[in-house]
Amino acid sequence: MKAQFIYPLILASVASISVMPVAHADELSDWLKIDGFGTIGTYKGSSDVAGVRTDQRQRVVSFNDWRFDGDSQASIQATLNPHGKLKAVLQLISKKDINGSHKPTVEWAYVSYPVTSEFDFKIGRTVAPIFMMSDYRNLNYAQTMARPQTEIYQVNPITFQDGVTARWEKKVGSGMLQFEGFFGKTKVSVSGGDVDLSRVKGLSAKWGQDSWSVRAGYSWYDASVIAPTVEANIKTLISLPSVYCTNCASVIANQATRTGIDAKISTIGATFDNGEWIGQAEWSKRDTNSVVIGSVSGWNVMGGYRLGDFTPYAGFSSYNVDAKRTDLAAGVAAPVALKAQLNYLNQSYMGTGDPSRDAMTIGVRWDFARNLALKAQYERMKMKLPAVGASSGFQSYETSLLGKPNGFDGRVSMFTLNLDFVF
Repeated sequence: MKAQFIYPLILASVASISVMPVAHADELSDWLKIDGFGTIGTYKGSSDVAGVRTDQRQRVVSFNDWRFDGDSQASIQATLNPHGKLKAVLQLISKKDINGSHKPTVEWAYVSYPVTSEFDFKIGRTVAPIFMMSDYRNLNYAQTMARPQTEIYQVNPITFQDGVTARWEKKVGSGMLQFEGFFGKTKVSVSGGDVDLSRVKGLSAKWGQDSWSVRAGYSWYDASVIAPTVEANIKTLISLPSVYCTNCASVIANQATRTGIDAKISTIGATFDNGEWIGQAEWSKRDTNSVVIGSVSGWNVMGGYRLGDFTPYAGFSSYNVDAKRTDLAAGVAAPVALKAQLNYLNQSYMGTGDPSRDAMTIGVRWDFARNLALKAQYERMKMKLPAVGASSGFQSYETSLLGKPNGFDGRVSMFTLNLDFVF
C-alpha cells in the first residue's frame, strides 16, 4: 500500500483513540501503539550570493531570506503488538523533499523478532546504524542541537535501507555491548541527483556505560548515480576529439564512472551525558573510486551544559573533499573558453563543486514545557575554496573559475529557530 494511503489511515487511528472510551483505548493499546514527533522551524542565510539549506535532500536554499521548509516536518509511528515478541513498525515522515513535495514517505516499515534474549533481527525498511545519531536522526527533539552536524552527516545522507538487520547485545560488567549487522539496498535523492545503492552491507559496534556511549561502524556500498549536470558535462567531454582534449575519454573512464561505484564508509563517535554536562565527538570517512561520489571526510565536537530548562551549547566541525582531482588536458586546438571549462571541471570534480569547509556552531535549547523544546542556533561556515563553487550539499553558489567573479568571500552563516515536539 502506498504511503499516501497509509498515512491518512494512521491519522484516523489516532483520532479514534482520542475519542474512545477508556476501556476500549486500553484494549487497543495492547496491540497498537501510536507515537508522533515533528518540528516547526525557520532558517535564514546571511549571503546574497551563497545559499544555504538545512538538508541536502532538499533543493531549496536561503539567500538572505527566511524560509519555513527546512527542518519542518510531521511524523507518526505505529507499532503493532508493542508488548509482544513479534512486532511490526511503520514510521511515516512528511517533510519537503527534493521535488518540493510534502507527501509522506515510509521511513521505517519492518517486522522484528527476538530469537533469544540477546539476539533479534528485523526484516523490511530499517534504520542504517552508521552514525551516533542514526537511530534518531529524524527525531530532532531527542537531539541537543537543531539538527545532526552537517559536516559529519554529509558523508552519508542515507537514513534507511531495505533488507535485513540483526543485532546482538549483552551486558558486560556494568556496561552494555552491542553488535549490529545489516544487508540490503536503498536509494537517496539529494540536491545533486539520485543515488541507487545496491548490496548495502555494514557492521557496527556500540558500547554504553553510565554516562558514556561509543559507536564505531564500517559499511560497503555499490552505487550508481543519476546527476543530470554531471552527465551533460561528461557526454560533451567524451565527444571531444583529441585536438581539443587529449585524455577526456580515458580520464572519465578511470576517475568519473557513474555506475559500479565502490564506496566504503568508516565512522567512530562518542557521547557523554551525566544529566548536567553534555559532550559529543564524531569522525567519518568515505572512500570511493569515482569523483562523482568523491572520497570525503568530516569531524565534529560539541559541548553543552544544562542550566535548569536551558541548555547552551557550542561546537566545531570540518568537512573535506579528499578525492584526487581529475587531470583533463586541453589539446593543441582547444580555444580559451574550453581551457577554462576543463580547468573548472578538474577543480570542481566534474562540476559537483568543492564544499570543503570549517564551521562553528552556538545555540541554546529551552525545554519550556513537557514534550516541547525551542532551539535557537547560529552556524558560521568558512568555505575553503570559494572560487570553485558548490552545486550540491548544504551550500550552493556559482564558480569564479569560468571568468565571472561570484562575489563570494567564502564566509556564510545560517540562523535557525525550531520548535520540536513529541506526542
